[in-house]
Amino acid sequence: MQRALTDVFVRSAKPAGAGRTEISDLRCVGLVLRIAEDGGKSWSFRFRSRTGKQTRATIGRYPDVALTAARQRADDMRRAVAEGRNPVEEKRAAKAPGSAGTFGTLAERYLDEHSRRRKRSSEGDERNLRKHILPKWAGRGFSEIRRRDVIELVEALVTAGTPTLANEKWSERK
Repeated sequence: MQRALTDVFVRSAKPAGAGRTEISDLRCVGLVLRIAEDGGKSWSFRFRSRTGKQTRATIGRYPDVALTAARQRADDMRRAVAEGRNPVEEKRAAKAPGSAGTFGTLAERYLDEHSRRRKRSSEGDERNLRKHILPKWAGRGFSEIRRRDVIELVEALVTAGTPTLANEKWSERK
């Protein structure tokens, strides 16, 4: 089934019968609302891989991931597919044991899964990450970042005249 999804529709949608119901969003190519028999809802993104195989990438559960956020993530995945990347393979590689995920990926997960959900200061977290930390560490493997790297970053903030951004314990260690 296809239709232009709205918040009201998604909130009130029920399964159409036995099995899983899938509703494609007409406003966002590839975005699908999946409704299980028990009424549980989740978002996924359907695309064709480079091999031509129809593939589905899970975006997240509703209401944890709202309609606007699901559309944004689907747009991001569509861009990745257009660039020749496979979002499913990238997600698997990032979660694989022993894989060296990047700090940028970890920072995005922190913002999505913790900061935006649980903190009133999430905008400040995001601003500070994007302004002070990600320009230096976004592409680095998080397993490569050592204590000396953190001290160096904090000392640079203190030297730049922004000691309030640095943890007080670190700034006193000069």
